[in-house]
Amino acid sequence: MTQNRASWLESNASQSFLVEASERLASARSMPAVVEVLRDTARGAIGADGIAVVLKDGDQCSYVAEDAIAPLWSGRRFPADQCISGWSMQHVETVIVSDVRADPRIPQTAYEPTFVRSLAMVPIGRPDPVAALGAYWSTTGTPPEGSIARLESLGRLAAIAVENARLLDLNQEDARLKATMLAAGRMGLWSFDVASGTLDASAACRKNFGRDPALPFTYEDLQSAIHPDDREWVNAAIAASLTTRCEYDVEYRVLAPDGDIRWIGVRGQPSFRHEGTPIGLSGVSIDITERKRMEEALRTSAATLEHLVEERTRELVRTQDALRQSQKLEAMGQLTGGVAHDFNNLLTPIIGSLDLLHRRQVGSEREQRLISGALQSADRARVLVQRLLAFARRQPLHPEPVDMAALVIGMSELIGTTVGPQVELRLDLAAELPMAVADPHQVEMALLNLSVNARDAMPDGGSLVISAHLQRTDHLAAPGIEPGDYVVVSVSDTGLGMDADTQLRSIEPFFSTKGIGQGTGLGLSMAHGLARQLGGALTIESEPGSGTSIALWFPATGARQTAITASSNHEMHGSGVALVVDDEPLVRASTADMLVDLGFEVLEAASGHEALALIKSDARICVMISDHLMPHMTGVELVRAALAIRPSLPVLIVSGYSDAIGLASDLPRLSKPFRQAELSIALEKIMPAKEAAPIIVTVVEDPLGAPTIPIS
Repeated sequence: MTQNRASWLESNASQSFLVEASERLASARSMPAVVEVLRDTARGAIGADGIAVVLKDGDQCSYVAEDAIAPLWSGRRFPADQCISGWSMQHVETVIVSDVRADPRIPQTAYEPTFVRSLAMVPIGRPDPVAALGAYWSTTGTPPEGSIARLESLGRLAAIAVENARLLDLNQEDARLKATMLAAGRMGLWSFDVASGTLDASAACRKNFGRDPALPFTYEDLQSAIHPDDREWVNAAIAASLTTRCEYDVEYRVLAPDGDIRWIGVRGQPSFRHEGTPIGLSGVSIDITERKRMEEALRTSAATLEHLVEERTRELVRTQDALRQSQKLEAMGQLTGGVAHDFNNLLTPIIGSLDLLHRRQVGSEREQRLISGALQSADRARVLVQRLLAFARRQPLHPEPVDMAALVIGMSELIGTTVGPQVELRLDLAAELPMAVADPHQVEMALLNLSVNARDAMPDGGSLVISAHLQRTDHLAAPGIEPGDYVVVSVSDTGLGMDADTQLRSIEPFFSTKGIGQGTGLGLSMAHGLARQLGGALTIESEPGSGTSIALWFPATGARQTAITASSNHEMHGSGVALVVDDEPLVRASTADMLVDLGFEVLEAASGHEALALIKSDARICVMISDHLMPHMTGVELVRAALAIRPSLPVLIVSGYSDAIGLASDLPRLSKPFRQAELSIALEKIMPAKEAAPIIVTVVEDPLGAPTIPIS
């Protein structure tokens, strides 16, 4: 991958270098200007210690060399057969000399007064070179392949510029040099007489237009040769030159007899009689097809590069947006988890105290109604905290193999009643679905929330489809979805839909498009956190006015579903001494009151060190209930130290969910906040029968039907 990227960057760098060189050469109007462009562009792109341009003049070569290479060479002429540039032009090939002192083609004294120890020479102009471009290095060795490739590309690109520069300098050169230049290149001479309408074209000119050099070439032949799409403006340029005395300088397409389309560059000067009447035009023509094709290739490459840059830019923007959203949600999750933990600590003594007052029937009937109402509000707060923890992916889950089809069917009656008669409920469940790894109670809550959201998005009624199917993916199908098999449960509606901004914020906690008092804005965030915590994801597909489809991805499993045994509807009556450890006095006191009510004598400790001292000094302690997150010593560390002293001591960790890091899966745990009945069940599971004899008692039903906090 690194090599491909390097090649891509190298290719794009070469293209950029050629585009810049092409633009500068096109504006060069003299040979010194062309040579300056070649030196500047070659020096930067090729990395040579010196650059020289060698012009062909018949059987002689004229060096236009840098002073740093050979002060005595500049402007001197050498026989073409006695210099390496002449060899390159004669054989029309690139010459590479890794050691000038060991190459038989180079006189041994040729480079003695210079720094040159290796070189590369490429011809300019094909098939009849008119010049050569040389690069020189101060060290021996074969020049890099990339440098040679760029030198050759510049040589091909420079051909037309060198010939054009020579053409512009014709008036300053003698007749012999002019004839030699025309014979060496591909230029053709032509003249047009206005009065007679005749065209006189040289053999080279007729050849440039794709005609037989031995046959006549008339003005009518010229007109028929010009491409139909270019003919009108070319004739307009001819007329403009003859009326305004401007230079005739055009490039246009011609149609050869064989149907090939070629490009011709034509330059000429008008002539006039003394009274101003135009006599005609005369000038030169040259085949520029190769240059035009290279320019088109460069434009195509530049367009491709621009497209790639735009695509990479869009991809980078999408990646940055996704990263910002992920960081935003992660920060929200951390904040939410911390807040939820503090709320659990606050709710624990509230729920515990209200539960005791409610169970003991303290006060009159009116006071009992007040206590019951307060307890219901506290339980609603507990459910709210559960949803916050679900978003933060810190809720205690009991993942197990779940038959999603059976779960959806079992929920369908409740969902149908909830969404109402205006919404048509349909199920689309695939046959033979594998089990999914999930917590069935949390999934039921998520489906109910999503269904309520769908109902609210269809104020005038509509269709609600709950589907379940197997999705196999061998690539990253969406953020958070690794390759593998998933059971995907989708809730799709035909409602109002969501725009892009709403979709981005939809899983934020407390974000809602509903009115005040019509929802907490936690439904989607809870479902998202649930799916992510189980190793899946939540995806949203929605368009304004076209409905919404929300999919929960759960990892598929080949495990079988185990039978669920209902918990016993009773509490224990304890005996002996229970040790309560918590750094929060209110939580510690509330827990102690519950234990006293269950029949225990209670000792309290505000830290792990106090608890260890009591365990060492009081052998009556038969069970320890400890908070997890405490200063200086965590609950897990306390348990380890306590079991080292009393290996058979029953222990129970009380956790606020978000601080459950480090808890072993087999360590008994009770989640905050909790009621006395939940504490009783947890103790019954960990204490020996001889120390806790269960008896059947009446359990007061939860007026909200709030879910029992799971115990690990």
